[in-house]
Amino acid sequence: LMKGGKAMGGWEGGIRVPGIFRWPGVLPTGTVIDEPTSLMDIYPTVVHLAGGMLPQDRVIDGRNLMPLLRGTVEHSEHEFLFHYCGIHLHAVRWHQKDSGAIWKAHYVTPVFRPSGAGGCYDRGFCPCFGEGVTHHDPPLLFDLSQDPSEANPLSADTEPL
Repeated sequence: LMKGGKAMGGWEGGIRVPGIFRWPGVLPTGTVIDEPTSLMDIYPTVVHLAGGMLPQDRVIDGRNLMPLLRGTVEHSEHEFLFHYCGIHLHAVRWHQKDSGAIWKAHYVTPVFRPSGAGGCYDRGFCPCFGEGVTHHDPPLLFDLSQDPSEANPLSADTEPL
């Protein structure tokens, strides 16, 4: 079981929100993609489908989703995904391409209520800052390839070399 939900911090339970794409004759049917993508990916995908060019005078963080949706690649082009709550960086996810390992560091996590719950159910959303969050120094580090529910943060004793 994954912690969090939509608007409840950078936990996997909040970012793994399903998306449904249907395009008969273009996208394969019955495909399940277990790769996190981002809403930022919609813009470059639409530009690609329209035959346009992305602006060259700025960095576009999104990636064209069509190779992933068509099944011509297995993994998202995102090496890093930064999880913000408003303007506050809460977590960073790193998909280490050469090893296949997936790491996540949580710098800030919401205080879940009621105590012991997997979300901020007392208010429906989690705060981004202030008394409703916990700052982690050093950050909480998880190996998502071994612990996708983010249940066991790594420590100096458990972190693989």
